[in-house]
Amino acid sequence: MKNSAVTIKIGSSVIFTRRCTLDENRIEDIARQVVALKKKGTGIVLVVSGAVACGCAHIDISRNRIVSRQAAAGLGQVILNTVFQRVFARYHVLLAQVLLTKHDLSSVPRKKQIAEVLAMHVAGGVIPFINENDVVELNSFSGNDFLAKEIASMTHAAKLVILSTMKGSPLGVGGGEAKHRAVENARKLGIPTIIADGTEKDILLKTI
Repeated sequence: MKNSAVTIKIGSSVIFTRRCTLDENRIEDIARQVVALKKKGTGIVLVVSGAVACGCAHIDISRNRIVSRQAAAGLGQVILNTVFQRVFARYHVLLAQVLLTKHDLSSVPRKKQIAEVLAMHVAGGVIPFINENDVVELNSFSGNDFLAKEIASMTHAAKLVILSTMKGSPLGVGGGEAKHRAVENARKLGIPTIIADGTEKDILLKTI
């Protein structure tokens, strides 16, 4: 899949309202841009945060216990996936859910196998919809910015775009410092990488 796909990481602050509910209008706008890029022949791989944030509306995580956040992630990932699937279905585009832990990427053979799966998705017009498997191993990548960097590296991405508001989300893990470290690491690997405001109109069409 060398230089054929772009990895787009969508931060939770981009797709959640101030009331910490999913902003389907924002997701719709992102989908519109992604579909436009696909029509131009650009392969897309999505890394999307927000499972814990979705689940915490239904599971109390006030004590900040690891188990409660893992439980919230299990419920929230279904909600997150369902909303994204519904929005992209309006454009007749399929998403393939891929949940990963650091252990899944711990060896070259494992990375190669996962990269081949993602390449098959992209070649078939399907968009990989990736998130960390927080139910199994909470925050093993220290946030999805680093997971996105790993995905971009192993798929030889043409570009890595990290969508954020840079204000952060109260339910997110990453922050400005984490994003800049991920960008620096990706650039050292030769991957053109930018942090962009995910709320800006047509930001993906402007940067990809």
